[in-house]
Amino acid sequence: MKRALQNGIQFSAETGTVIDLKELDLPVEPKILVVDDEYTVIQVIVSILNANGFAGDKVQSVKDACAAVMKKRYDIVFLDLGLPDGSGFAVLEKIVSKSPDTLIVVITGVHDIHTAVHAIRKGAFDYITKPFHLMLFQERLNTVIEEWKSRAFTRTYQKYLEKLLKERTDELFNTVNRIEQIHDETVCALGAAIDLRDPETEEHCSRVSENSILLGERMGIEKEEMRDLRWGAYLHDIGKIGIPERILQKKGSLNCDEMNIVKKHSALGHSMIKNIDFLSRASEVVLYHHEKYDGSGYPYGLKGKSIPLFARIFAVADAFDAMVAKRPYREAMSFEEGLQELKRCEGAHFDPDIVGAFLQIPSAKLRIEDLQ
Repeated sequence: MKRALQNGIQFSAETGTVIDLKELDLPVEPKILVVDDEYTVIQVIVSILNANGFAGDKVQSVKDACAAVMKKRYDIVFLDLGLPDGSGFAVLEKIVSKSPDTLIVVITGVHDIHTAVHAIRKGAFDYITKPFHLMLFQERLNTVIEEWKSRAFTRTYQKYLEKLLKERTDELFNTVNRIEQIHDETVCALGAAIDLRDPETEEHCSRVSENSILLGERMGIEKEEMRDLRWGAYLHDIGKIGIPERILQKKGSLNCDEMNIVKKHSALGHSMIKNIDFLSRASEVVLYHHEKYDGSGYPYGLKGKSIPLFARIFAVADAFDAMVAKRPYREAMSFEEGLQELKRCEGAHFDPDIVGAFLQIPSAKLRIEDLQ
């Protein structure tokens, strides 16, 4: 496995294959629809969009809005809930049913916050109250554009990888060993994408993957199953490519809302790879790697042996790596301190049997020399 290059992603030394991010054909700008019955409000919104380099279609009724969203798929919709020929909820429901990925920002009166909250529960992304200040609208626009970029990157990258995998597999389906190599290259590409989004994790994926294999061997995992553990460990944070960069690269502690967004990465990563046949078992590690043995983890609060074995194995290797690796916000623990912390948390965060197995691995075998 190789790492990310400055202007692309290197797959392997054997093939020398490099993917430039320009090849992903990311959309240049979102398709935007503005729905409001007040002409002056529409003009203000369109003017702000134009000032930011975006264009937008505009309509003033439920009828025209429904016709527009049926004819064209929009990425972002600014939707007034109080329209002259009916409720904006009719438009909201039609958009959500036809295109659930569309980002809807509802516009409502300042005294109608409960309606806005209800709209968000029905699938809206955000809301703005009337009358609004230009700066407030600009902030909301920045937020929704950032979310659109993040989602567009995730969708496009996933489609590209699926296309790449299909092309390579079609070419070499008669050569089992070559297919295995392609799988490794694809996993490497996915792992390199994590580094592009979160540079501070560089080499972390490789280390925890190797240490998970050592621990899996100690736990008696069959050789043919070991690749699932290795791939799952390597891709555990793949979902972070869908988390906004402002959060991933934030200096200092995350607030509650930001932490809730970060917690979505395990489910997002699982959804990205679960339908790729050769990664289906590995995707369990991606989904459950933040579950804790005492049930206090996420996303499902699984407890004890109900957490898949590979996820329990990875949790120990990952935690140890995090403890003995230096971070900008703290110094690294010593090797012995890391082992003591694992032991202290057995039965709470970690499976005691797996912690015991980890403690039996000779320190010389563990991938830690580049941490100190």
